[in-house]
This record gives sequence, structure tokens and C-alpha cells, in this order.
Amino acid sequence: MKDEFKAVFDALVREGFHQLPDRSPDSGKPFEFKITPYSLNTKLSFKFENLAHFIEFLKLSAIQGDEKILLLNNTFIELGLDPNDFFYVNFYEKGKDAEL
Repeated sequence: MKDEFKAVFDALVREGFHQLPDRSPDSGKPFEFKITPYSLNTKLSFKFENLAHFIEFLKLSAIQGDEKILLLNNTFIELGLDPNDFFYVNFYEKGKDAEL
């Protein structure tokens, strides 16, 4: 695991999520995420330098694949975000997005 992502993975493990490297899919709860141009000021809100940086993180986690990357590109277009600028990713328990 790259050191630059260690804080993100450690925080997700502390919260009991399982979509992580070297974790059994049955060892915890699934997570989802939202991309925003700002931090939601939660313990699971992390800054990524650009879309390529986030895609690198996704490849190290269990969330990967061309379909997800295409969806990310569409999300950036819809949000009016520049994929070359920083943004925040706010992780949360799957099914709890109404709280964000």
C-alpha cells in the first residue's frame, strides 16, 4: 500500500469497512463515497490532488474497474469540477447517503 493513502485506509478500517486491500469481503460493512469541491469536515473526508490521484487510490482498494472510472469522469462533468484540480472524497456507509 502506498504511504500517501495509509491514512485513508486506516480511517476506513477503523470505521469497519471491508472494501479494502487484504480484507475479506465478509469482514465488514460496504462503503460508498461522494465527491465534492470542499470537505464535509468529517473523519472520513479526504483531499485528493486530482482525478488521477483518486483513481490510483481506487486501484489499490476493492473499488476498481473501467465502469467506475467512466462514472467518475461523468461525475466530474456534472459537478463542474476540473479533473486536474484537487477535490474531496467523503466516504460513508452504503445506504446512509441521506445523512450527507
